[in-house]
Amino acid sequence: MLKIGIITDQVSMDFEYALKVISGLGIKYVEIHSLWNKTIEDLTQSEATQAQKLIKQFGLKVSNISSTLFLMCPLQESEKELETFDDYFITKMGDYEEHMRVLEYCIEFCEVFTTDKIRIFGFRREETLNEDMVVEMIKEKLQRPVELAEKKGVTLILENCPHTYLGSGSVTRKVIENINSSNLKALWDPGNALRTGKTPYPDDYRQIKEHILHIHAKDLAPENSDYRPVPLGEGKINYREIIKNLIDDGYKGVISLEPEYEDEAGGRVESSRQCLRGIRKVLDSLEIEV
Repeated sequence: MLKIGIITDQVSMDFEYALKVISGLGIKYVEIHSLWNKTIEDLTQSEATQAQKLIKQFGLKVSNISSTLFLMCPLQESEKELETFDDYFITKMGDYEEHMRVLEYCIEFCEVFTTDKIRIFGFRREETLNEDMVVEMIKEKLQRPVELAEKKGVTLILENCPHTYLGSGSVTRKVIENINSSNLKALWDPGNALRTGKTPYPDDYRQIKEHILHIHAKDLAPENSDYRPVPLGEGKINYREIIKNLIDDGYKGVISLEPEYEDEAGGRVESSRQCLRGIRKVLDSLEIEV
């Protein structure tokens, strides 16, 4: 049986409203990134406790804390200010030591939200670097976070993201295998892999499949020299083959919907409904229960 979830801010920044909609859609798992117009790293302890009370009230479970740690964080020492890329996608700023400090804070939230998974990233891409150099540098930077995760009994899930040095599953795999810890796994986003020029299935999937612990599901269609988000099933990503192979390969994690667009008529709620319909259509064609 497959688990379907959604990132709450993809529905609304109004957390209680988002949970009400999500529960009404029949989704059981939520991933928390930003709520009440702040990123989860900036919640107070009382706000986190209130958020968990609401989650329980609506009968939902938290798949993971979707932090933005090590995203808006330079890989190398720099005086240059990092450029943000989306006003709606709220991120934690700061240098490496600040992100390490906040990681400890997020680990405390794992107990509040009854989860043991925290999303992290592979550092904000500022220049083109040799891939072997990138893998070695990120390995060194992530050693401390992984050691902390091992000590605290949580798992860091490293997302491939085109705004970082780890845009695809294939290069993310190299970092994970170089660190070689059961407390560092992959959050695979096939849409992000597509944006870096990779073919999500079969190419990128086969590179990363052994390390996947969580998945983001969005769909993209070509637009000029880039891609635009579209309802799942209307874009370039072959989710039927991806999900079929996930099941065959024994995947037990959650697939979190991440539409990344706002429907002109129905807003983010409607875009979430559209993507849910898309993935249910795929699951029905494969006769897979949720």
